[in-house]
Amino acid sequence: CMSNRSYIQGHEGHPHYITNSKISSLQKTVSFSAEEDELVRIIRNLSDPTKLKIYLILHKVEEIPVTDLTQVLGLSQSAISHALSDLKNLGLVECHRCGQLICYSLSNGKKKARFLNFFDKCTE
Repeated sequence: CMSNRSYIQGHEGHPHYITNSKISSLQKTVSFSAEEDELVRIIRNLSDPTKLKIYLILHKVEEIPVTDLTQVLGLSQSAISHALSDLKNLGLVECHRCGQLICYSLSNGKKKARFLNFFDKCTE
C-alpha cells in the first residue's frame, strides 16, 4: 500500500527522487526472514560494548579463560560472565572447563557465516 507521495512531485530528475517501484523494492530489501530476525537480535546484543569487546577479543585468540577477560577488560567477573552467557545463548561462543578455569572460544557453527553474509544481503 503506497501512501500519497505528493511531496515528491516536481522533483523528477533530482538525485533524491525515488519512484514508487523503487520504494517497493527497498521495502522488500529490508523485510527480514525469521533467520535474519535472529541475526538482527545478534546485532542488537553486539551493540553492548562489553559483548562486542569480548566478541572481538575471541577473534584474536583460540580460547580465553573468563579470568583473563576480566584482566583485559578491567571488569568484574560477574559482568563478564553475564555478557558471555548472552553470547553463548545466541550461539556465538562456546565454553568448556579446563581444571578450575572456564574457557571461552568462538562457536564454529554456521551462525558466524550467516552473520557475515547478512551484511552482504543488506548492501546489495
